[in-house]
Amino acid sequence: MGVFVVGQIQIKNQEKWDEYKSLVQATLKPYGGIVKLRGTQVKTLIGDTLYPDIVVIEFESHEKAEKWYFSSEYQNIVPIREKGADIILNIYT
Repeated sequence: MGVFVVGQIQIKNQEKWDEYKSLVQATLKPYGGIVKLRGTQVKTLIGDTLYPDIVVIEFESHEKAEKWYFSSEYQNIVPIREKGADIILNIYT
């Protein structure tokens, strides 16, 4: 089993967010990243949800996940992401 990069997302500009999503897939491929889930919150059962959208990306290892995140390919599209959404991004095992 791999590791998962989980992004909690608050979209603030749908056009920029869509542009970012159209570019991010190509940055994942060299590192073996696979989008396992994209979703929007339907209901909170307990606690507070500040960022209602989610993405889960699977990588073979923690190292590959970090290499993807810090790669020039990904970092080049970060400014688009920042215009499109506020996010919380974590790695889980």
